[in-house]
Amino acid sequence: MTVRIGFIGSGFARRVQLPGLAFVPGARATAIASGHRANAEAVAREFGLPQVFDDGVELARSADVDLVVVSSTPDSHARYAIAALEAGKHVLCEKPMALDAYDAAQMVAAAETRPGRVAWVDHELRYEPNRRRARELIAGGAIGPVRHIELSLKPYLRGDGRPQASDAPWTWWFDGGRGGGILGAVGSHLIDLCRFWTGSEVAYVAGLVETFVTERTDENRVKRPVTADDFTSSVLRMASGAVATITLSSVAHHGPGHLAQVTGSDGTLLLTGETKLELGKAGGPLEDVSVPDDLWEKAKPNNMWARSFVRVLRDMVRVIGGAAPEGEPASFRDGWQVQRVLDAVRGGRGVRLD
Repeated sequence: MTVRIGFIGSGFARRVQLPGLAFVPGARATAIASGHRANAEAVAREFGLPQVFDDGVELARSADVDLVVVSSTPDSHARYAIAALEAGKHVLCEKPMALDAYDAAQMVAAAETRPGRVAWVDHELRYEPNRRRARELIAGGAIGPVRHIELSLKPYLRGDGRPQASDAPWTWWFDGGRGGGILGAVGSHLIDLCRFWTGSEVAYVAGLVETFVTERTDENRVKRPVTADDFTSSVLRMASGAVATITLSSVAHHGPGHLAQVTGSDGTLLLTGETKLELGKAGGPLEDVSVPDDLWEKAKPNNMWARSFVRVLRDMVRVIGGAAPEGEPASFRDGWQVQRVLDAVRGGRGVRLD
């Protein structure tokens, strides 16, 4: 069986998702859609895709597509994902899942009333080898019950590997109305990791977002207002009793990059960057327990997001073919739970989530 895949959105799909198909057996790209048809046509020429659409709903209804990958801007996720499910297609939706929890709930309803369809959110860090190994170690009692988790990302790197800081050009990423901002782009992943690692929901959250750079210049050298967050900090209390803190900045000039520390009653897990995992027992040193990555320097670009996306898609193709998942994918309901936390942080006040 070959799963025919249509991609909605020509940015992330072009940079990461379509190149990643080379490592996904049983999958074939058949269609691309973009609101800018010229972009879709360029991607189709580059990757040899036979179908081009200028509307994602049309792609979702195509008879030549089995799985719809929604990687357009977040303000369109709900419309396209629901259209795909209504057309009987499987769906992999990028994050943040939607603009708000209301839209996310509509997506959950569309998915759960069609149990024969596979509907996942691309929280690919669940498939990153060291973060997945951290989950296994926590579940196996390696550090005892989790007490607190610290997660941070400083600086946020652009596609060229440079800190985004204040000189990055304006794109939709800086438009809050379209779902831009670091909270949704990265915070959604880290909130999901807290749930993934502890096996429990967020019971209480307090946080804030900030926009430090309020104006940027677009590709046409026109100055545009920034309406999305470039900094966020929050505290989460999990239903398990664990407390997590998340701090993200896309305007930091220096820092350790990705950093995660999970503290349990009996020890510590420390994740540094994209590839290193250390384990330490209380009173003892940290020891490297990193898991090798078989996709290292194969997936393009060579980062944990691209490599982990390949693993998500591999698993999804297997599941569509009738197999059980090998990993623990994020369902649309998982995405809705994360979206509730995002909404609360943007609200700037403490919220108890039932």
